[in-house]
Amino acid sequence: MDYSGQLLYFSLMRTSPPSHSHRPQVDQPEIYALYGEQPGEFGIEDLHIEDIDARARLHDWKILPHAHSGIMQLIYISEGGAEAKTEDRITPLRSGDLVFIPEGVIHSFDFQDGTIGWVLSIDSPFLNTPHFRSVKDMFLGRIFSVSKIVLNANRKQEAETLFDRLHNEFLGSNEGRRAMLESLTQALLILTMREIPRMKETDAEPANSAQVATAYRNLINNKFCDHWTVADYANALSISQSQLTRICRLHVGKSPAALIHARVLLEAQRMLRYAEAPAAQIAFELGFQDPAYFSRFFKRLAGVTPRQYRLHSRHRNLQT
Repeated sequence: MDYSGQLLYFSLMRTSPPSHSHRPQVDQPEIYALYGEQPGEFGIEDLHIEDIDARARLHDWKILPHAHSGIMQLIYISEGGAEAKTEDRITPLRSGDLVFIPEGVIHSFDFQDGTIGWVLSIDSPFLNTPHFRSVKDMFLGRIFSVSKIVLNANRKQEAETLFDRLHNEFLGSNEGRRAMLESLTQALLILTMREIPRMKETDAEPANSAQVATAYRNLINNKFCDHWTVADYANALSISQSQLTRICRLHVGKSPAALIHARVLLEAQRMLRYAEAPAAQIAFELGFQDPAYFSRFFKRLAGVTPRQYRLHSRHRNLQT
């Protein structure tokens, strides 16, 4: 079973360790505001756009694994190409491709030399303003994971015009700059949203079902080590289990239980890749009392044992 899409549904939000133990020391990828810049280091605006060349060239066109705290990104390739690695997924990018990176997802890029394009970084509070509330709900209701969007010729030209205008406005200091940045960003998000296959809404679900789905994701991020049941999550969200099931299938295409399991699997994979702790200790840290059961759980979802996964992931790291 392919759990890759479900794994990328989740962000890198840090969870509190279970009260009965301490997590192994994990050498995690860097958390940045922008790549190479710590949060708050340079007073970065809540919206930032730069051409790919500006940062990638400084790093020999290779952006190492990292994540962004509280920032979502849109990366657009105008000319050239790249290989994007997000968690365990590798995605080739070509001219006309746009990739959405939710906040907190570990990602890296290997750009072709001379690649032309833009990186738009948006701080989460920027989307919480009244000006963006409606488009934020529509946009995030359709994208819950790392998503590659292939633009047709007409959309490609529109996107490049918007990115170019947004970049020029960002670099300038014209009157009404903030309002223009907001309007261009909103137009770009709407254009992107129109290229995402539209989910069919049903009358049975509340108007805020996208927000409920987001709240469920955040709750899983905070409680997955406690092994809550679907009923526990539904109660915490003040909805029925059947409502939660319909909302998850509507917006993510998976059951609530599958998403809980995917989050546990994601954390297990991260710890196996970046920590030296034995699998039995990782099982305990994730709330499993029986290491053998953890191994069966992991193999059922990932298709390999924890030991096989660790060896394979480290072998891949040596090759890259």
